[in-house]
Parts: sequence; structure tokens; C-alpha cells
Amino acid sequence: MVEPATQRSPDAEPSPRRVLFIAGRLEPTAPCRALIALACELGKSGEHVEMVCRSGSLGTVYPREGAARSGEHHPPIWLSRALARNPRGYFSLRGLVTRAREMDPDIIHVHGAELAGVAARLARRLRKPYILAVGDFLDPGQSISRSRRFLKKVVVASDAVRVDLVNRIRLPRELIQVVPDGVDVAQYPARERGAWQGRVPVVGTIGRLVESKGQEYFIRAAHLLVMRGRHLQFVVAGGGPDRKRLQNLVSESDLVDRLTFAREPVDQLEVLRAIDILVVPSLHEALGLPLIEGMASGIPVVATSAGGVFSLIENGKTGILVPKRDPDALANQVERLIDNPGLAAEMGERGRERVAANFNIETFADRTIAIYDDILGESPEESEAAAS
Repeated sequence: MVEPATQRSPDAEPSPRRVLFIAGRLEPTAPCRALIALACELGKSGEHVEMVCRSGSLGTVYPREGAARSGEHHPPIWLSRALARNPRGYFSLRGLVTRAREMDPDIIHVHGAELAGVAARLARRLRKPYILAVGDFLDPGQSISRSRRFLKKVVVASDAVRVDLVNRIRLPRELIQVVPDGVDVAQYPARERGAWQGRVPVVGTIGRLVESKGQEYFIRAAHLLVMRGRHLQFVVAGGGPDRKRLQNLVSESDLVDRLTFAREPVDQLEVLRAIDILVVPSLHEALGLPLIEGMASGIPVVATSAGGVFSLIENGKTGILVPKRDPDALANQVERLIDNPGLAAEMGERGRERVAANFNIETFADRTIAIYDDILGESPEESEAAAS
């Protein structure tokens, strides 16, 4: 049974709640940056956050950058070597349990469906409530336990993921809450109008190299643009199992001199600084943090009408939507932006404004804190009723 939050007198200075984040590898990707930004923002709001994660290229970088950006609010990061070897097995090591018991968290916040099993076992051992943040559609074979003894909420980035979890994974609708991701817009300098004038424009796509992200159609669109005589450069940024297949497609399309695969591990911010038009050719998309980051940077966007993209892009105003699996449509709209730099600049500016108003880190943190409040404010009877 989860104990309710301790009642304090109105005049007492509340002590910060202790929140334990559990996450995967820290790499220079949009989800990792969003995770760190959320932890920092929660710290600014009075929560005490600590993080256990897999080692990664940001494992030593972010503590320095976070401290410079957010001072004392940057969370301590504990790197688990065992988690780096086996993300499903690191709960069995005493180190994680010992570290968690030393912190004695009020709530555990787990980031990634692949860590759901780890979270459930840790929560049972500590007898603490936890929430599971699911940033994308689950892969075939993945599942989430429907036991609500300690799992209090599954947080998803868009309604498209919520519907998928209800219909395909059979999670109870009331267990799921939509909280769109947010970014610190101040980290993304606004683009100057006519940024590519006088040089070759760069068109790029960012995302995990898997079939559902649709990079094949980006490459086919790039081939069409080159065949039409367009002098452009192209970038594909991301890692994943489709990399070799996509590289072969680039060779077959005679794009070797025109299209570059960003070196792994991919620093997505560097890629965003290099590109002039962002293409999101996804077949399925939860919300798309690279899309949010691109819009926050003021980059004009051409995206497919997939999943949570609808909640970000108002077609023709904050970006351009095209049908899925349609390289012709992608190529046509990239040409439209190249030929109309004023339109491209206006879309980029409106996209940045939309992210600043609706997908900012402050709102993301406020909605997360509200979930903590609801869970930790439950009475023992309410907790038992939810678990039954």
C-alpha cells in the first residue's frame, strides 16, 4: 500500500519531494535533452530529482552543461555500468537497489517502455509508486504490465499513442495521461530570414533509422529533386538497424555525392544548426521531439500526416503536411519552400511561436508535477481501489 503524502502545517516550509528518474543511454538526442531539461525544470520548481541511467556519450557532458545552465537544479546522474550491458537485468544488481534506498524516493519516474519490467520490480522492492513515460509507439512484442499495485500512471506524448496503448496493448484508458513533450526554446537560437541565400541549401531528416520513420521516402524525394536539376545537399541523421539498407538505396539512387549520413552518435543539435529545411517522412509518429526541436529553431518543416504530428503542425501555417509514402509530394513541397524563401521564413517563425506557446519546458514540468501531486495525494483507500 502506498502511503499518502505527509501532511504539513500551512506555515511549515515544505521539504522537496524526492523523485528518482530511471532512463536509458544518455546520447545527444532530442529525448535525452528533453529528459535533462525536465529534470532541471522540476528542480527549479522545488522537486529533488536524481537520475539512474545507462552510460552514454552525454554521461559526463551533461552534468557540466546542466550545471552551467541550471546551477544547483541540475540532477545528480548515476551511471549504471550494468544497465549499459543489459537494460532489463540491472535491477538484479544490489547497487541500484542500494542507491534507490539511500535516496528513499517518494516516487519513481521511468522513461522508456523498455524499462517497464525494471521499474515494476524496483517499485515492488521499495514499495513506492511509479509512473512510466512512453515516448513512442511500442514495438511488436513489447508490453506493459496492467498491474496497478504500484504503477500509477502511464504518461504518453500524444493522443495517438494513448489510442494505440488502449486498443493494441489493452491498457485501461484511465491509467493513461497525455502530456506533450516540451523544450527550453531559449536553447534554440532563432533563424535569420534568408539563411540559405548565397549558398547551397541543406535539407535534412532526423530520427531513428527504422522503417516506421520513413527515411526511404526522404531518399527517394532527394533523388527526384536532383533529377529535376535542384542543387541541394541532403542529410540523414540517426542510428538504427536500417542504416545499411538506406545507404544501399543512396548508392542505387546516385546520391553518394549529395547525401550524407551523420556520424554516430548523432548530435542532433549540430544537425539542426546545419540544415535549412527539416523533413519528417514518418509512417507512424508519436509526437516527434526532433520535429519540436526543429520548429523551436525556426526551421521550416515538411512532414507526413502521421499520428501526433497533427497536434504540432497547422498545415500551411506552422509547417506543411503531405501524405505518407509519397516522395513526389515531399519533393514538391521542398521545392515550394526553396522557391519561396519568404514563405519558408514565415513558417519557421510561426512554428517557433507555436512551440514556445504550447510545447515549452515550463508547461511540461507543471503537468508532470500535477501528476505527482495526484499520485502522492492519494489516500490508502484510493490507492487500494485503483489497484483492485
